[in-house]
Amino acid sequence: MVNTHNHTGTIACVVDTECTYISKNPRMVFHFGATIGDIEQENSFRVIKMDYYVKEVMQNIEMFLHRNKEGEAYGYNSSMRNALHDAFDNFHKVKKWKEIVEEWQDYMHSMNVKYLTSYNFNFDIGTGDKVGTIRKTHQQLTDKTFYLPRGVDYFCLMDIAGTMFMNRNYRNFIQGLDEIDIQQMRTDKGNPKYSAEACMRYLNKDVYFQEQHTALRDSLLEFRLLAHFWKRWKPNIKRDFVNNVRGVSLKNIKEGVSVAKRLEQRRGKVSDTPTQIELALQGGK
Repeated sequence: MVNTHNHTGTIACVVDTECTYISKNPRMVFHFGATIGDIEQENSFRVIKMDYYVKEVMQNIEMFLHRNKEGEAYGYNSSMRNALHDAFDNFHKVKKWKEIVEEWQDYMHSMNVKYLTSYNFNFDIGTGDKVGTIRKTHQQLTDKTFYLPRGVDYFCLMDIAGTMFMNRNYRNFIQGLDEIDIQQMRTDKGNPKYSAEACMRYLNKDVYFQEQHTALRDSLLEFRLLAHFWKRWKPNIKRDFVNNVRGVSLKNIKEGVSVAKRLEQRRGKVSDTPTQIELALQGGK
């Protein structure tokens, strides 16, 4: 367990959810993962891990089915199939949603978590009128509103990736790839990918790296991304991203707009000339 006694680091919680898909029911979390630890640790990787399947969702076979607009089933969720196999082999991972949330909140308080994040915060949790899957699942299964813990700030990792990480170096890396490899960093429409998987492909310099797309494994990967972002852009994150979630501008990434101008856009100040921000950023051009 992470020791928080006399701790001077920064404790963060990264959550990831795997969810039901197209059906007549609201989209629900079936797999919840969380990684909690010090994002400033240098010589070890000691974290608390949560890895649970939501009992109420997993035991409802209707949730496994994909349905069209007419309500007719045309397939099943293969990720849920794999989750069901794992749940049978590791039944201790199966818990009621209320129990999962209570344990999660207990860790948030006992470990003095400062920041809560996920790779797509508005999808997983949501801010303002954005109702993410955790909020939807909580409302559906408890008839109560989900609230973020008091004293915990939040931000979106995808927001930081699209603004800071996918900079000139990232763009040059993609453009320097062979034609067969470059497709691993682009969508079918030819646009740059900005997923967590794409970020790790760049960090690892391995364009064939694949996410597991299971909640805990993905949260561990995203915790690593957070530590990378925090080490390089901690002041920017605290000033521009904390409690201020924005969408990613694919246009900015595709056109290679400088990080300085992306930050200016966030602040509502757009200039055609270079600013001191550009000189101050570390690796953020």
